[in-house]
Amino acid sequence: MSSPSSATQQDLRNRKQNKQIIVPPINTQQVSSSSSANGSTSPEEDTAKQQTECRTPKDEFIDALNKPHTITILVASFAVLFYYSFIRHDAITTEQNVKRGIMAMIGLFLVYCAVQLRDGILMRPHPVIWRLITGIGLVYLLFLVFLMFQTKEDARQFMKYLDPSLGVPLPERDYANNCDIYTPNNPVSYFKNVYDTIYDEFILAHVLGYIAKALLFRDLKLCWCLSLFFEIMEITFQHWLPNFKECWWDHIIIDVLICNNIGIIIGLWICDYLKMRKYPLWIGVTKMDTTPKKIKRIFQQFTPFNWTSYDWHIFDDAKHFLYFCAIVLAMNIVDLNAFFLKYVLWVPPPNKLNVYRLLIWFCLGMPAIREYYQYISDPNTKRIGANTWIAIGIIFTEILVYFKFSEGYYLIPFPHHIWVNWVLFFMIIIPWFIVFFFVTNREMRRRNPLLKFALNATLTLSMVPLIFMFLSGCPDLQYGREWFDNTIESLLQKYAYSN
Repeated sequence: MSSPSSATQQDLRNRKQNKQIIVPPINTQQVSSSSSANGSTSPEEDTAKQQTECRTPKDEFIDALNKPHTITILVASFAVLFYYSFIRHDAITTEQNVKRGIMAMIGLFLVYCAVQLRDGILMRPHPVIWRLITGIGLVYLLFLVFLMFQTKEDARQFMKYLDPSLGVPLPERDYANNCDIYTPNNPVSYFKNVYDTIYDEFILAHVLGYIAKALLFRDLKLCWCLSLFFEIMEITFQHWLPNFKECWWDHIIIDVLICNNIGIIIGLWICDYLKMRKYPLWIGVTKMDTTPKKIKRIFQQFTPFNWTSYDWHIFDDAKHFLYFCAIVLAMNIVDLNAFFLKYVLWVPPPNKLNVYRLLIWFCLGMPAIREYYQYISDPNTKRIGANTWIAIGIIFTEILVYFKFSEGYYLIPFPHHIWVNWVLFFMIIIPWFIVFFFVTNREMRRRNPLLKFALNATLTLSMVPLIFMFLSGCPDLQYGREWFDNTIESLLQKYAYSN
């Protein structure tokens, strides 16, 4: 019978002969996120990187993908530029020359971004994909900056270079002309208004949009806040944008309960599937023994290395609550910007430019939200990532663009039932915020059920002004709107008379 030491030595000899290396598992995503966020690597990260390389089998195909190829790409890029500028220099107009020059300029800039920008947090299917997305976000930001320095008329005419059908005023669309659900006298259908709403292009946009948002934010509470808050935003700005005027059943039933809810369910189901899926140690393509396995491994390169679930910790402290409110506000501003930009630049809803903008936002949103989550959840991350910085810049630049071109549009003041209810909302939510996060703590609320109930009741009470604003603001409801507006108007007149 052999001793334990001899058995261990024999086991080590067997492993050495079989070339088996056992290395403890590491969190590769945490390592990549920490190094990319701080711009440098620590000794622990270098060790982790070496362990990752040991865990990943050497493979010629993967090694070829991971090599920079900077010189090769540089030579190929300028070869393409030489071909299109000298050899294919056909007799074309000045306008076409300008378009080709701008496209070549953008293309070379994106090549530089794909090759030379530093890696971000996301690595699959390849870091060059995410560097290219960062470059596309920069191009869109620079395009908005260019528009900001044009006049309203010149900007509208410039849009014709992107799509010749643009540059003409948009027809006004009002979805609240007839809100009857049952239309027995209509020769086409007894539910004509419902059918017209269902077959609108925004129905598909709602479903796909909330699938994307669920994949981006990965949290049920956040997605529902986005869904409900945007309907409140439509009521808030419907006096400026006529297509925000919708029937109550369009807001609540079709948009929130059906379209948005279906999108959230599908998106979170995909998140749960990816979270529960086991991600084995990746094996190189050349190690596969059959062609179908090699093809499957190539497609697996476009799947995540692992899947990170997001927990936004809304009520843990004041900082996380404000971070949560900031992301809800930012996402709703992104959605609102689409309507305001279409309105001032004369871009109809079915136009392909709207689809391109949404695709840019979705692709940029994946690394941007991941970096934002890393920033608010990891105390070692001291600055926001590049994609988050670009996303914030795009949001503010879009706002500046439509505010500059809004001359003569947004002259109607906010009705009393809008601004007064927003004031009441903040008058309730701000004291609750101070008491909940700075006066009390979790232990106090646990020991005092009455205090916990009072705080929860106050938070619920803050929603009452927004609910009344919705009920009074819907064109087909307007519950208490006339009485409320007359009351506020009389109070304002008394206040002005007393002063």
